Amino acid sequence: MARPPSGTDLKLKAAGRKLLQEKGITGLGVREACRLAGVNTGMFHYYFGSKDEFLKTVLKEMYAEFMLNFTAGVSITGTPRDRLKNALVEIGKFARGVRNAAPMIFADLAHGKKEAFAFVSGNFTEHIKHVSALVEECRPGSAVKVRSGPYIVMALLPVMIFPVLIGSVLERNGVTSIGGRSLEKLREEIFSDAGIAGRAEIALRGIGL
Repeated sequence: MARPPSGTDLKLKAAGRKLLQEKGITGLGVREACRLAGVNTGMFHYYFGSKDEFLKTVLKEMYAEFMLNFTAGVSITGTPRDRLKNALVEIGKFARGVRNAAPMIFADLAHGKKEAFAFVSGNFTEHIKHVSALVEECRPGSAVKVRSGPYIVMALLPVMIFPVLIGSVLERNGVTSIGGRSLEKLREEIFSDAGIAGRAEIALRGIGL
């Protein structure tokens, strides 16, 4: 049975989010979250039971916030292309926010862990429905109109997600430069709002929109 919300669980979730964004899943320890929140481990287990349940709760809330921004972006007045670009931008921003956790989640999915797949498919796919609908609106005027909607969606989303994930992996492995460009400067391009918007434009132009 879910526990009634209180200031304690809110502090723990805020601490969990901070650790998740800074250190990823492996850095999100129960004791560290409790220390950061200023509560004891007994209260942690009272509200969440386990680290896995805590992680799921934090990720679900982050996704819910993302969906609020995402829905607002795709609901504005404008052309289907404008709304599709807004959708891609919000996806890029969400990927930026979970970039330290996402590689581990993708690794679990790649290794066929059914629990990870069930969690992701059950909690992180609502935005795909919106993107698919927008793609169908845009497809007749694109350069790939003979392709299916799912094909186009799978072509667009990696442009928004994988540069962020790769940038995070490079950071965590101590890479300092790529192709003569410092990682610090490249980070600005990858993680900034302008960089994310630029990739959304590249993705759309790539399919002739």
